[in-house]
Amino acid sequence: MLSGTLLKILATSMTPDLGWQSETSEDISPSNPQGLEQLHYYKCLLDDLLALSVSLSSTNDLRAFLESALTTTRKMTASDAGSIYLIDRSAPVHTVCFEVAQNDSQPERSLVNFAVPLNQDSIVGYVAMTGETLNLSDAHDLPDNAIYQHHKTFDCDIEYHTRSVLAVPMFDWQKSTIGVFQLINRKVKDISITAENVQEITLAYSALDEKLLKAIAYQVSVYIERSQLLGQVLQS
Repeated sequence: MLSGTLLKILATSMTPDLGWQSETSEDISPSNPQGLEQLHYYKCLLDDLLALSVSLSSTNDLRAFLESALTTTRKMTASDAGSIYLIDRSAPVHTVCFEVAQNDSQPERSLVNFAVPLNQDSIVGYVAMTGETLNLSDAHDLPDNAIYQHHKTFDCDIEYHTRSVLAVPMFDWQKSTIGVFQLINRKVKDISITAENVQEITLAYSALDEKLLKAIAYQVSVYIERSQLLGQVLQS
């Protein structure tokens, strides 16, 4: 299912960052370096999606699958960091909890076992509450009418600098939000991000990145529901 979804995406989207749009079959001929680069880019995306699809059906460990999904998605989108959050409604005060988190620039200091209130004050809380996608070029320069904000304490805690953010909701079969898949800092160079270079080496997420993340988030949601259902069956 993942590979079929990707093929649909590739049929309707081209990567604007590469500055190339296919007009005719001649554009992807061996004599066109940009065309070959684009074909290689899409082949890598397809290979990654196929690998993730295999793990979807072969892994019964929820955390291991989420780690794999996050790693693969960050690779596909050149993201320095990312997190998958799940909503916890078991307590009177509902929260959005870090289930897995990864950060290439601060690999030993990624936030885990951390929760934020389920409200619209934060970026992930807003996405979880509204079911809307947020694609922010700079988390520190938000629209004037934004009711959410990037909590700088997250960056301070791990000595990090967040700039570009892409966050999409994850839904169950009843269309209720069960979590948020968030990517941070899309990079143009594979180097560690610092406060000094973040403006230079990070970009906003593209329309294709957004489509890919939504497609993967859907599959992750299916896996989460299956895992939760299996847990209920085993406990009964």
